[in-house]
Amino acid sequence: MDFLNLLQKRYATKCYDESKVVPAEVVDKIMECARLTPTAVNAQPYHFYVCSGESKKKLYDGVLEFNQPRFASASHAIVIASKKRMDEEHLERVLAQEESDGRLPNAEIKEAQDKSRRHFCGIHVAANDFVDWTGCQAYIALGTILYAAASYGVDTTTLEGVDFAKVDEILGLDARNETCQVVVLLGYAAADDFNALEKAPKSRLAFDDLNTFLK
Repeated sequence: MDFLNLLQKRYATKCYDESKVVPAEVVDKIMECARLTPTAVNAQPYHFYVCSGESKKKLYDGVLEFNQPRFASASHAIVIASKKRMDEEHLERVLAQEESDGRLPNAEIKEAQDKSRRHFCGIHVAANDFVDWTGCQAYIALGTILYAAASYGVDTTTLEGVDFAKVDEILGLDARNETCQVVVLLGYAAADDFNALEKAPKSRLAFDDLNTFLK
């Protein structure tokens, strides 16, 4: 499907058909797309927790009341957690993966890459906005998930209506140096979903309202 057409047809699902489950192989494809999301200096400062069944039920208390019905009926919930600080183990793992994938052909380039990544991470540590910065990276991955899912015929909802501290507690994220940034639901829309496009047409500001072409 043409990407523009994908954006025109995708919408935030409000009511899911709880009898329909997203196949594991489709979830894997969506999460592989998420894995390939670009990040600043290739830092990849996040982790995806893909919850279904009992693990999803445990998250229920971390969802605000108005979101609980759609959360309960969705097939999967993905918690996108970002790092609260850039630990040495993660930096070394990313560097080793780059070397394994052939991106660092010699020791000089490897050293320069490592130094550059640490420098940019350090900028945000010094500015005291590191979690905000990693959260921005998490939201790039969110966009990937939303449209990857749409390309496979899977409906989605972005949940910011959650108790972030509660989600962190349920998943033990503090011990992992992470914090929940956003939750994404996967599933298939119910036939009576009130937010379907035929009932609630997509609305955005006009092209000229949002674009200024400078020469």
